[in-house]
Amino acid sequence: MQLKGINSRKSRILIYFLVLAMLVGCLSVGISARARTVKIATVSLANATFRSEPKVQDGNEIGYLVQGDSGEVLNEAYDSRPTPVLWYQATINGKTGWVSSACVTVTERVVADTTVTPDGDFEAYLTAQGFPESYKAALRQLHAQYPNWVFKAQHVNMDWDYVVDQESVVGKSLIWYDSPTSWKSTEEGAYNWETNTWTPFDGSSKWNAASREIVAYFMDPRNFLDSTYIFQFLKQSYEADSMTSSQIAAKRAELVNMVTSRNSFLKGTYKESETDSTIKNYVDTIMSAAASSGVDPLMLGSMIMQEQGTGTSDNISGTHSTYPGLYNYFNIGAFADSRFSSATTRGLWWAGGQDSALTSYKRPWNTRTKSIIGGAEYYGTGYVNQGQDTMYLKKFNVDSDYDAFTHQYMTNVQGASTEGRNVASGYDESAREAALVFKIPVYKSMPSEACPKPTSDANPNSRLKALAVSGYSLTPTFATNITSYSVIVPNSISSVSISATPVVSATQVSGTGTKSLAVGTNTFIITTKAQSGATDTYTVKIVRQAASGSGGSGGSSASVSVSSSTYKMNSNNTITGITSFPITAANFQKNFSVSNGKVQITNSKGTVKSGNVGTGDQVRVYDSANSWKNTYNVVIYGDVNGDGKVNALDTLVIQKHIVKISQLSGAYSTAADVNKDGRVQAVDTLMVQKHIVKIQSIKQ
Repeated sequence: MQLKGINSRKSRILIYFLVLAMLVGCLSVGISARARTVKIATVSLANATFRSEPKVQDGNEIGYLVQGDSGEVLNEAYDSRPTPVLWYQATINGKTGWVSSACVTVTERVVADTTVTPDGDFEAYLTAQGFPESYKAALRQLHAQYPNWVFKAQHVNMDWDYVVDQESVVGKSLIWYDSPTSWKSTEEGAYNWETNTWTPFDGSSKWNAASREIVAYFMDPRNFLDSTYIFQFLKQSYEADSMTSSQIAAKRAELVNMVTSRNSFLKGTYKESETDSTIKNYVDTIMSAAASSGVDPLMLGSMIMQEQGTGTSDNISGTHSTYPGLYNYFNIGAFADSRFSSATTRGLWWAGGQDSALTSYKRPWNTRTKSIIGGAEYYGTGYVNQGQDTMYLKKFNVDSDYDAFTHQYMTNVQGASTEGRNVASGYDESAREAALVFKIPVYKSMPSEACPKPTSDANPNSRLKALAVSGYSLTPTFATNITSYSVIVPNSISSVSISATPVVSATQVSGTGTKSLAVGTNTFIITTKAQSGATDTYTVKIVRQAASGSGGSGGSSASVSVSSSTYKMNSNNTITGITSFPITAANFQKNFSVSNGKVQITNSKGTVKSGNVGTGDQVRVYDSANSWKNTYNVVIYGDVNGDGKVNALDTLVIQKHIVKISQLSGAYSTAADVNKDGRVQAVDTLMVQKHIVKIQSIKQ
């Protein structure tokens, strides 16, 4: 009954749009047009080299193309190899170049060369919809070519920058691992600066977190207002009950055309299960699933192709070693989970009804038909009927009335555009004459022009993996993410050698070498520049002490000494033995005795502390002339994040270090070695956990 009510409401909306489409089609628009057939080259591999000439030659690379990039073919040529290879010249991503035929799929498309002179009626319609000027030029062209199409503006009551930030949260949007570096995030948790590696996501080494720039590109509707990619905004509802038999037959023909043109396994037949040899037709089953779920059959076919590729995965083989006889065509519930050996295993567990043997959506999916129809009903109920009724909204849920930025069907940042392209291939020119309805998001405070696609494949790492002053130790101990250091040398040292090694050998480093020292504080700046142009600045302050008895800036002749009867002051300039914590900086400082000077409690950057003392903080020693003499680094074993407490957050930090998501160094690495065996391992995590639940306290 609930679905029937939804269908009735949808029928009224569809009638409204059909009427509106007829009205829009009657608007007076001055158009000069003639049809022509063009070839479109679409990159079919994960990436391809774009070249200035139709041949493979060092130095003629002008960039990289990724799967889904496309453009109109301008020319063709064969190279001069013994077995000549065909090359296509095309304009893609604003550049014109040559790409090998081995990397692309070429299709033909009928387009109209149009010169559009819209009159006030059509302009009034676009304005009434609330489309910004930056949308209108593309919509005019589409309307000229397909006058029955209806463009509805979906006004999102959120600022553009806020929406992009939310969809750029690490792990929410993913990109294929060998995409250009500018497509991959370098935010914390997404990239390891010390090892120059990107963190794998989604239970696979093949997916990385997407950068904010590529998220902005794929989220900006203005980048996809052409006759192919606009299909990601196509409304997905399907009302079989209100359609004539000829309309249903036409829709079936569209589905056949789509799966055939993409040479998909869905164009054929299948065996019901490994124990039931009944033969069925994929197209017929998808049409039945569409009628049952209220989801357009082309959308269902596109989703299955997107999830299953060639149709040979364990998700639909029926022969999985742990869950034989189960099928999951839409990969519902198939994601990384520590309880399962793989995303596939979890998905088949879900298809079987989970541990509770749930029967919703026709589970268990022990036949291929039940998986297709039940999966379609799950999608229809959970997405299309809840307002996520376009491919775009399925990936980017920006509906503030329905759990914005959650409940997203896929993490692939290209998913909406790819599925849009798949669906578009099923609509030949006759099918495109229908009154198709496109729901296109418009955000508040959008930039005046569409967000560009980043193209750089240059390495972004501008960090150092080593920094040293010959013969002396840095304070604090060097770590890739710490950029400010200090060194004290005696008056007898008039020069030092500063060396630096970048994480990536191609990164440029300046400011190193032999440096002359004046008495007092000498500041040296080391700068780095990555291939991408990103820079970092490291500062080394070297204090050359004054000659003994001179009374200069190096301090007084009386030596300063510091001791503590409460804590251990170690020869490696660390302070341990802190058993009572959390402890404020003021109370911590009271436990030191100083002769001919003073101590000051600071954080790792030298800022005076006022709160609790934790790992990584420092005890700085000054003489009576207020000249800095020495620095000790605080270590509280188990307090790995430096907040002065030992809790579950510390176990998480240690685990990330062990699996190399983010690496610890200096005092923090020392604090993580709870059992003091010189290594940070799982046993250290266990000891922190025992301390938290008060089974066994950590020995400081």
